[in-house]
Amino acid sequence: MTIFSDPEERVFESSLEGKKLKFYPAMAMENAGGNMAFASEWQPNVVVDRELITGQNPFSDKLLAEKLLEMLAK
Repeated sequence: MTIFSDPEERVFESSLEGKKLKFYPAMAMENAGGNMAFASEWQPNVVVDRELITGQNPFSDKLLAEKLLEMLAK
């Protein structure tokens, strides 16, 4: 599971030639009761909650893969 922070979504939204996102996924997830934890924009960030591994953005790919392999080895 991967989700961008709101500031990262705003950067993406600026590339939509004036169109707007209907909602920011992180805000929607938080409104639904999710406990969101983000690093600074565009920095790798992975959170492990039991069997769920989440990465903040594409720069989290290597760290997320390391965590997955670590968990699979257990």
